[in-house]
Amino acid sequence: MSGNSARKPREVSCETKDTQARLLNAAEALFIDAGYAGMSARGIADRACVNIAAMGYHFGSKQGLLEAVLIRRIAPINTSRRLRLAAVPERRAESIRAILHAFLWPVFFNEHEAPARRLMGRVMTEPADVVEPLLNFVFSDVIEQFVVAAAACFPEQDRALIAQKFSFVVGALNLTVLRPSERLFGPAPATEVSFDRLLNFSVDGFQQGPSVSDVNKDVA
Repeated sequence: MSGNSARKPREVSCETKDTQARLLNAAEALFIDAGYAGMSARGIADRACVNIAAMGYHFGSKQGLLEAVLIRRIAPINTSRRLRLAAVPERRAESIRAILHAFLWPVFFNEHEAPARRLMGRVMTEPADVVEPLLNFVFSDVIEQFVVAAAACFPEQDRALIAQKFSFVVGALNLTVLRPSERLFGPAPATEVSFDRLLNFSVDGFQQGPSVSDVNKDVA
């Protein structure tokens, strides 16, 4: 998406009649540009063309407003994930591809993916005390559902190992969609190619059994 498109929320915020939408657009633009520390109540109000008290009235606080910004972008993706997961009928080792497909596909091919990617790119650069509450608030339920589904496919593997493997999938997903430095990783392939490669990589990781150290630990 071009730089002009990324700035669109700021350009149209004052023309939108919905006060909440103006606040959400202004907060999102400020957060992406300046981070949480630079996302002042006055700056949000000025960009949204509203009285500063409107933010407190509609969202309670800056934290509440940022949570609402994330929900707006991420909730459609998580809803699609849950629907796709529910459509996977069985929980066997062979089902892990469908389960991981359900988790990854909406990020690559959902209409909300582009703005969500920009937003999550900023979230991942924020300090831990800012990031952790936000990620837990937005993702904890859906991650738990997918970990439970994956664990049911591999009952012989420890639940903690399954959760860690899923964290590796999330980490690889973030690096893939945020398109890191070409100098380090080379040019990004087409979206469809990136998706297929990430899915195959993730499936292979889950199909690997416990490591030698895990086995020795269990025996001890």
